[in-house]
Amino acid sequence: MMVLAALGYRVGLPGYIKPPVVSLQFRLLRDGEVTETVKFLRLYRGFETLGQLALVFWAESGAGDFTQTCALDLATLLAQGEWLAMGIDDALPRRIRTVYLSLSESGLYTFNITMGEGGGQQGDPGQVSGLVRVERLPANREIVLVERPADGEWRLAGYGPTPGGSGDIDVRVVGGDVYAIGVDDYGVAFVPDLRVQVGQRIRPTHYAGWVYEITEAGQLPAAEPVWWAAQGENPSQPLGSARAIARRYFQPIAHGPVPVEVI
Repeated sequence: MMVLAALGYRVGLPGYIKPPVVSLQFRLLRDGEVTETVKFLRLYRGFETLGQLALVFWAESGAGDFTQTCALDLATLLAQGEWLAMGIDDALPRRIRTVYLSLSESGLYTFNITMGEGGGQQGDPGQVSGLVRVERLPANREIVLVERPADGEWRLAGYGPTPGGSGDIDVRVVGGDVYAIGVDDYGVAFVPDLRVQVGQRIRPTHYAGWVYEITEAGQLPAAEPVWWAAQGENPSQPLGSARAIARRYFQPIAHGPVPVEVI
């Protein structure tokens, strides 16, 4: 009660601006199916902080699969980046699954609690050498690799970054043709008064080919600004109390088939 009272008092202070928040809800499945058992999804900031629970979602017994909705400060969500998520279903035989999740906006997310039986890691292990150039310069991009086997049913083979413009990406293949898709950072849609950190990208509500990379941390303005295009040496410009530069967003580009070194 004391915490709630303190929070209520703070919101009422003159000049105080309530930070933007997001609403998160999860749909918890067991082995890809809806079940009526109690399920938990626990979020941690990292492996080294497993003793410090950050958020917990649960689906009650008999309620099916949907959890409660939690509100979280958007700036905290973006600054964290990846969360260590642990899904738990204690119904026999027990199920547990731990992965890293990237969450950047409000929404209903599906989390499948499974032990991976049935071929979650199908295929032979291999590697693909990724090399990315943007306007002739090395660039860090997420590379997604998909495979088209003989049966024609597309499957995900692997994915990974290209730090410094290159990198070896681990894949699992079943003898089909593999295609690589390079994905640029589309940024986060503009939110008034959002606190932003260096390196984050902001996307205008009405996208026109440009996203805006934060060069000095601060707070976005209360109203969406008049966005600008990169010109000349592309100097940074004020974006609320932060500063940013315009970056062209490059739509995904695919190449293939690409050679795969089977290990």
